[in-house]
Amino acid sequence: MTRRVVPYVSLRLPPPISTNAIWRAFGNRNIKSAKYRTWQKEAGWMLAAQNPGRIDGAYEMTVIVAKKCKADLDNCVKAYSDLAQTHGVISNDRLCKKLIVTRGDEAESLIVFTASNQ
Repeated sequence: MTRRVVPYVSLRLPPPISTNAIWRAFGNRNIKSAKYRTWQKEAGWMLAAQNPGRIDGAYEMTVIVAKKCKADLDNCVKAYSDLAQTHGVISNDRLCKKLIVTRGDEAESLIVFTASNQ
């Protein structure tokens, strides 16, 4: 699916799992945990239902983490940026120029990607 280029994307997504729970050791290699794969699938369907556009190039990211999320704020960002990259909302999570993270009062998280002029 080719997404249209837009100046910003706003998404409502379920609370992520902590970055600390993304990977699990399996023998001498790391694999994505079952919990993370389940979250990716659920959040991916929610993202797809919102039919977002895409940010072309550098961007700024604002994350308002769901109230019920128990993870540390800094551990919530990776899951959202990886999901957005996987689904073509952003081309590369290394292009983030500014990040704002706060805790909100809602049941779902709000993630906003805004095209950066830098």
